[in-house]
Amino acid sequence: MSARQGILGVVFPLFDRLLLAFGLACLVGLQAAVAVPVRPDAAGRVVLNGRPYLSVSEWAAANRLTAQWNPRSGEMRLTNRWARLNFKADTQRIEHDGVMVWLSYPLLRTGDRLYVSQRDQESVLGPLVQPPRLPAGRKIFTVAVNAGHGGKDPGNLAGSRQEKQYTLLLAQEFQRQLRRAGLKVVMIREHDVFVDLGERPAVARARAADLYVSLHYNSTPGGDEAQGLETYCLTPAGSSSTNDRGGHGAGYLPGNRFDRENLRLAYEVHRSILGQMEFSDRGVRHARFKELTLAAMPAILVEGGFMNSREDGRKIYSEVGRQKYATALVDGILAYKRLVERGQPE
Repeated sequence: MSARQGILGVVFPLFDRLLLAFGLACLVGLQAAVAVPVRPDAAGRVVLNGRPYLSVSEWAAANRLTAQWNPRSGEMRLTNRWARLNFKADTQRIEHDGVMVWLSYPLLRTGDRLYVSQRDQESVLGPLVQPPRLPAGRKIFTVAVNAGHGGKDPGNLAGSRQEKQYTLLLAQEFQRQLRRAGLKVVMIREHDVFVDLGERPAVARARAADLYVSLHYNSTPGGDEAQGLETYCLTPAGSSSTNDRGGHGAGYLPGNRFDRENLRLAYEVHRSILGQMEFSDRGVRHARFKELTLAAMPAILVEGGFMNSREDGRKIYSEVGRQKYATALVDGILAYKRLVERGQPE
């Protein structure tokens, strides 16, 4: 074999391999390009990450909201006369009229479209844009108030301060102000006693409460870095809770009967507190706290700041702070009451 033949024998097989590799890369790139557009089914759904999603812009149009989309930032703003919603691709939060609301699943961008999971569209966006209404003749008269922890369960600790003491003080002030507003109150506990988690919603149900509000305070082991307000409603069936790192869902629970009402109640109370007190907004969230899972009426759990935060502590430990907080809670309840009773005769 000549030297020339030897060189060609090495070069051409190498060229063939490079050509083949280039062709495969082009094919993969072509397949990726073809995979970007997604085809919705008859209901307008697409499957992303194994879940049904809906186009945010199409949902907006169906609900008479004007959409402004910024492809570069991945942000979308929806507005009409009554609402302002802000979305951002690859996040799990939205803002409604400046209030943070957590979703169960991230907003996803595919091509030039932004998508929201069908579950979040039904359980979060729906109640925000089209609030639930009570059946004709139904009104809200009675609120069940639970002071978190109690008795053998001190709750969170900040030095010698126990959560159970301050939730009871807040609940008693909340009770006084609810009564002044003309509402009846069911106190789950009025003293330093422990009431079993399963019994708390049972007491509310036995006393025919229309709403259930559980009062708690947060704490962190690392000092006072964390602060702010969190308001929880029950996680919808099959969805992930806000703090569920594993992303696991669960089946239908008794409290899921009120998913739309739960979300709207949490939103109104959360917004009222933020509007009247200087809290950092940690958002309306979802959880499967036992009290919420067993509630036979719309129910929320409020974490009214962090006990070991200097900023939040000024609101938690002072009488003036508790009075302002109770006023904001009552105003949130009344805002929800007006909303769901709208259009009914006085």
